[in-house]
Amino acid sequence: MGLVDLGSPAAKVHASLESLQEAWMSAQEKWNDDNCRKFEEEHLVPLALTVKLSLDAVNRMAETLQEAERSCQ
Repeated sequence: MGLVDLGSPAAKVHASLESLQEAWMSAQEKWNDDNCRKFEEEHLVPLALTVKLSLDAVNRMAETLQEAERSCQ
């Protein structure tokens, strides 16, 4: 096990995004009007994109840290 574990927190963030998306699909069954679409477009879509880009960055950072740790052994 490495000194820094970014995988577990990243997995929690990913699971939380999936939970949010499932809850949003459920909410859309009862709320499906212009305000719903505007909320999704202005808040949820950008949030999902930001989370996905952040998770990609965390994964790259984890790889870099693992490589640095291996080189120090």
